[in-house]
Amino acid sequence: MKLQTLLNKEFTLLDKKYDRYFLIVTILIFSILFLNIFEPFNINRWYSDSRIISFLRLSSYGVVVALVYLFTQFPLRKIFRQKTFQIKSFILWFVIEIVIISLVYIFLYGNPLGNFINDFIFSLKYTLLGICLPYSFAILIIYYQKHRTEIKTLQQKISRPSNSQLLGFKDERNKVKFSVRQSDVLYIESTDNYVSVYYSAENKVQRKLLRNTLKNLENMFENSTIVRCHRSFMINREKIEMIQNEGKKLSVKLSHIEKIIPVSGKFIPHFSEYLPGK
Repeated sequence: MKLQTLLNKEFTLLDKKYDRYFLIVTILIFSILFLNIFEPFNINRWYSDSRIISFLRLSSYGVVVALVYLFTQFPLRKIFRQKTFQIKSFILWFVIEIVIISLVYIFLYGNPLGNFINDFIFSLKYTLLGICLPYSFAILIIYYQKHRTEIKTLQQKISRPSNSQLLGFKDERNKVKFSVRQSDVLYIESTDNYVSVYYSAENKVQRKLLRNTLKNLENMFENSTIVRCHRSFMINREKIEMIQNEGKKLSVKLSHIEKIIPVSGKFIPHFSEYLPGK
């Protein structure tokens, strides 16, 4: 059951065209270098060639593989409408590619009219051995790049506040003029037809001027921690550092702010939870 589940799992590493091109180029370069430098399977003894001819012949093996993969990863996948793979279909597709490469080698370098079965087994064996290393290397690089991109995107999302954490400050025409993280807002003060929004940024208190009224902002932020406390002030409840109760007068001290903000009698119930005996 677990094996069946694994085989049905999506294989997404070759879904993008860029990744397929990367696979083909990697196989081409790796094959040419590997065959000419290491000369595996005594391949240099298969023919008696001069050094230049031998280099061209060995390099042609890599070119043939790249051309076959160019065909199987683009036109052939389009013909069979194979846009995505499951693990089982990917394995099958890989086997088909190895078979095609082996057949191409026989027709280009062998004698298809001779002992075809033996030549095919021979070609299949060395094709598989020669392809596994560069193919695996390319897939690992694609896998690493994919997960590196996903991790980077996740880190950016974590470091960047989501829209739900941002408060959009609208002017009297209901147009958002700027946005501030709710947790950074300190208080809002009314000045004639404008309001001054005080907030913390880069460890400093910043101020933004907005043409609007506290009444409008009170309605706008009724479900937030920004509450009205006076006819001229709104404060962020999360920034309350101290509440001072002197008879019927109540005042609030906010973090990072020296200014003492008064609380009008009609708004005292909003802060009753902070008062003794309430």
